[in-house]
Amino acid sequence: MADHEIPPELAALARRIQSLREEARALGLFAEDRGLLSCPACGLQEDVTIGGRLITCDGNVAAGDDLGLRFVESPVGTFVCPRCGSAACREDDPEA
Repeated sequence: MADHEIPPELAALARRIQSLREEARALGLFAEDRGLLSCPACGLQEDVTIGGRLITCDGNVAAGDDLGLRFVESPVGTFVCPRCGSAACREDDPEA
């Protein structure tokens, strides 16, 4: 095996992790592969319930009241607010 090749065991593990993240998303769970999103224009924001479900709520509404809206990922990897169409910010983005 060359120095630049990924060991087969590691590649298999990475595929399994990706598969589990996709399953979690399909179930409505937060896969923790990015920061939570918020819209600076209208105040819509993501939150995670104690059970791990990804929800959206207004900034002034207690967590748990899911509005049922989901931020949409664009082809270039940014996210758009489903309510007003503005660009969303990630909580882990230092430039936000």
